[in-house]
Amino acid sequence: MGDESIGIGILGTAAIARKNIRAIKLARNGLEVVAVGSRSKEKAASYIKEVEGADGALAYGSYEEVLDEPSVQAVYIPLPTSMHLEWVQKAAAKGKHVLLEKPIAMSNEETELMVKACSEAGVQLMDGTMWMHNPRALHMRSVLDDARAVGRLRTVTSSFAFSGSEEFLKGDIRTAKDLDGLGCLGDMGWYCIRAILWAYGWDFPHTVQASPGCSFTASDVPLHISATLLFDGDRTAFFECGFDRAPVQYLEVAGTSGVLRVEDFVIPRSEKTAQFQVRDGAFLADRATRVSQAAEERTVYLDRPQETLMWETFGKCIRAIKAGTSPEEWWPKLAAITNRVVLAVEESARNECRPVKLV
Repeated sequence: MGDESIGIGILGTAAIARKNIRAIKLARNGLEVVAVGSRSKEKAASYIKEVEGADGALAYGSYEEVLDEPSVQAVYIPLPTSMHLEWVQKAAAKGKHVLLEKPIAMSNEETELMVKACSEAGVQLMDGTMWMHNPRALHMRSVLDDARAVGRLRTVTSSFAFSGSEEFLKGDIRTAKDLDGLGCLGDMGWYCIRAILWAYGWDFPHTVQASPGCSFTASDVPLHISATLLFDGDRTAFFECGFDRAPVQYLEVAGTSGVLRVEDFVIPRSEKTAQFQVRDGAFLADRATRVSQAAEERTVYLDRPQETLMWETFGKCIRAIKAGTSPEEWWPKLAAITNRVVLAVEESARNECRPVKLV
């Protein structure tokens, strides 16, 4: 590893880590995967041989050994949510920065403990919501902030779902109560809720209410969840997520004079381009015989994947800390408020869809 490189350790050999390891390799600010830990050294070594971007990384038979490796300055934690608190606290105690997969915690108390541990240790905590780092998000933000484009924002609608196979529903960690007990809500609803908060400029909903029809797997994790979020100023939002229907991942923000819509807001169809639509406020024409609303397709070009841009942002935070600044508080704050809304929706869904008030 070069003197200016930032060594990344990977805790676990989850499938999602493969994409992130490749993303780290493509980063332009000196990030390098230097260690992979698993429950056996043999499994870690096999994983390193298989995964693009892990070449040359050290294989360890435990997560503790990764944290003890001197060349590791930061860790990526794709472990089940039930294991996050333990390993974030241990990483922070060793002075390692943390990029944590979502959902970050199973309770607000766990969230607070993780944020506190990283803050007191002076290390960066960031969650892995990659779409926020796509330059498309900046372009969409400029549209939403332009009163002439969409007007005053009134409604945000989002949906993210896919159809899980029988094998998935029986054996994936996202459907295991003791591993990732938030199911589709933590896995997919997280992105929808983050998009709603983002669209409304990080304002916090005062009430959330799950919709009738929410369902749970045989192991009692959310299978399909939908909910309404209420914001000050007569603003509303609605989202749905599930492991039980054909793939969909759209985001729509409607204002008083226009609409912004994205058909692939979480995972773009291409790593090279990302599109979104801006629709004007026109409606019916020719004596109401046709719809005259115009839709302008806008394209944003990328020279590297959004996951790589996320890791580059994480790397910038680490370098700033090394230069003497404090950890960026914005990223753990976003993770904490997103997780809080996720848990409030789950509370409503498990209690006959009663409204849950948030401060």
